[in-house]
Amino acid sequence: MTYNRTDGFQLSEDPEVWIAYERAVFKIELRRITNFIAAAVGPHAKKMPKDEWARLVLDQLGGVKATLEVLSRMER
Repeated sequence: MTYNRTDGFQLSEDPEVWIAYERAVFKIELRRITNFIAAAVGPHAKKMPKDEWARLVLDQLGGVKATLEVLSRMER
């Protein structure tokens, strides 16, 4: 994927380029989610283990994290 101001985003004709870009985005988002869990939600849940919000967020983000891990490693 490329970008310029005149044409905006342009996709390559090669699907492997699209997949490489998508995997890179999945890896970036995986790192962001992992850091967010470690820095914010994890400590919240540790200090307040019965907090329903913290448990819900950890459960949901755990699912997102697992999905991003699979997508970033999948072979075609």
